[in-house]
Amino acid sequence: MEMTMTRINATLAPLAFLAVAVLPVHGADMKDMPDMKHTPDMKMDGGKIAADQGHRGQGTVNSVDAKAGKVNLTHGPIATLKWPGMTMDFAVSDKQALAKLKTGQKVAFKVAEQTKGQFVITEIAPVK
Repeated sequence: MEMTMTRINATLAPLAFLAVAVLPVHGADMKDMPDMKHTPDMKMDGGKIAADQGHRGQGTVNSVDAKAGKVNLTHGPIATLKWPGMTMDFAVSDKQALAKLKTGQKVAFKVAEQTKGQFVITEIAPVK
């Protein structure tokens, strides 16, 4: 019995050491990697989608105000913004796109944050 315990301990001790030795590798960040250069195409935003990419959604047109450059939509959830489905007014960056829209029409759109908390539709088109 004593000999068996010694063998078990002799086997487990190196395995325990290896398990603990590799832990710091998984927690390493890039601050100690001076040769690793950050370039503009490397998205380091914690998983958020960059504003220039926008956030995609689908909805139904409730009204169009071409003069003000706005559309009122009832849209489904927009997961990338963590928004539930809701009805809201959006400014549209290309007012000419509003001419193609009709009340009750289903649309696909892309929205981006223009300024803090202010979202603008950058693309909108009827869904076929």
